[in-house]
Parts: sequence; structure tokens; C-alpha cells
Amino acid sequence: MFKVFLSVIKYVIIGFIIVLIIQQLSNDDTVQIFKTYTELRFTPGHYLLLTGILILMPINWLLEGRKWQILMSPHTDLKLKNAVRIVLAGIAAGIFTPGRIGEYAGRAVTSDSSKKIEVVSATLLGSIAQNLCNIAGGLLFSYYFLKNVFHVTNNYILPLILMVAVQICLLLLLYFRLSKVAVVLAEKSVFHRYKDKLYGLGIYTNRILFRVLFLSFVRYGIYTLQYVMTMILLNVQLPITETLGNIMCIYLIQTGIPLPAIISIFARGEIAILVWGTVGVSSITALSATFLIWLINLILPAIAGLKVIAGTNFYSYFKKEEHE
Repeated sequence: MFKVFLSVIKYVIIGFIIVLIIQQLSNDDTVQIFKTYTELRFTPGHYLLLTGILILMPINWLLEGRKWQILMSPHTDLKLKNAVRIVLAGIAAGIFTPGRIGEYAGRAVTSDSSKKIEVVSATLLGSIAQNLCNIAGGLLFSYYFLKNVFHVTNNYILPLILMVAVQICLLLLLYFRLSKVAVVLAEKSVFHRYKDKLYGLGIYTNRILFRVLFLSFVRYGIYTLQYVMTMILLNVQLPITETLGNIMCIYLIQTGIPLPAIISIFARGEIAILVWGTVGVSSITALSATFLIWLINLILPAIAGLKVIAGTNFYSYFKKEEHE
């Protein structure tokens, strides 16, 4: 009976995600965005750009799979193929939850049930590393956004550079001291309920932390490049510094949005409209760029992740859990 119940729950979740995706792809705003793309006069160069954006997507998630492999290396010997499958399942499960916290569950049920705490700690660390890149990149190129919005002059460059440098150094210092901080916090009574998770973070060496951060940085570069290519595809002509400044500012702001990815596309779109509007880019162009990146980098991998979840034996996972 319990086995049937888990199967029903699994397919209800899958059906729910599919319905949400269909709703997002069929509303009036999305139809208008599709119309924008159909009205573009595509040249061979445009097709090349679109192909490049699509090719970068699997590379991006392959790198995330490798990152997951490294994160789990202190606990288990994981093949890259399995690591990518776990990552895709996490994307699918996290796409409809606030702050994508469902990603933890998606990765957990497709991993060894005896590694529950380790999976949570590894997912948390991977998220911290990726967000660190989003924040650092946004800070580094914040000048170009501030110049357009608040008309910051060159007189402020030196103070801004110093402020940004200090902030990034503090973030890096905290990141590479994360294991020590986690162990200290684990001993505090206020964090007692998170004790196991914090101790899980405490085992990571600086070598692992560096490799994870490096892969996070490469991933950041890939989805930034995808965004640049998308703006060129939409015939937006801006200096590369301003383009990068706006893109990285958008990623910085999005890092702090705790909305489900499946319903935050137009919340993200509003941010894009605000940011790109400072340099004269139309709202429909800003929305179209946001939508294409969202579709390629989240929806397509999530569909692949649904297939992974569908093939996962929930009963076997929870049965093992009961015997632990």
C-alpha cells in the first residue's frame, strides 16, 4: 500500500510540474515574446548564436554535475553520469519551490538514502559557492549600472573599487573559513537542530572548496556569455562593459529573490525591464531575453529531470531509510 502511495505522490508531483510549465508557456505574455522572436529577421549569424546558446546549456549542467561529484567525493565515489542525473532531478524538484529548496529533496531521493545529511550539506555548499560568484560578479561590474541609474561619475571609481575589493575579500575569507565557522556554530545550542548539517560542512578541505568555487565561476561565465549572446541575437547594440554590467546586476538581484523559478520568470522579467530600461532597451526585448535564458537553462533541464524522477524508485529509497 505504501509503495502505491509513493508512486501516486511521485506522479502527482510530476504532473503538477508539467501543468505549471504549460501554464507559463501558454500565457499572454509568453505568446507576445514568441511573437517577438518570429518577427526577427534571422541571418546565419543569428542561427549560429542560437545554436551556441543551446550548446552551452548541457556544458553548464555537465559542470554542475562535476561540481556535485566533487562535493560528494568525501562521502562516496560517484560517477559523473549519475552526478548529472542527480543534478537534473534537483532542477526539476526545485523549480516550483521557494528559493528552489525542493532541489535538496530532488537530489536526496535520487542519491543513496544513507547519505541524507551529506546531500543537504553538499547542496548547501554548492549553492553558497554559486551565489558567491553571482554576488562578486555583480559587485565588480556595479559601476556601469550605477553610472546609468545614479549618474555616478569617474570621481567615484576609486572609492567604489576599494569598497568592492573589501566586500569580495570578506566573502572569500568567509567561504574558505566556512568549515571552521560551521563547526563553531554546531557547538552553539541555538543551532543544535542543524548540528548534523553544520558538521557536514566542516569536513570540506580548502582544496575541495577551491575546486567547487572554480567550477561555480566557470558556470557563471557560461550563463553570462549566454545572456550576452541572447542580447546580440535580439539586435541590442551596447558597449560590452555596459552589457556585462547590466547582466551581472540582474544576476545579483535575482540571487536575493526567494521565488520559485517556475513562477518567477516574470518577476525576473520585471527586474530585467528595470535594469535594461536604464540604457534604452525596450521592455519586450528585456522580457524576451529573460524568457529565452529561462527556457533553455531551466525548463529544458527540468524536463530531463522529470524523466530521472519518473525512473526513481521512491519505495526503495524510503525502505532503505527505514532500515537505517
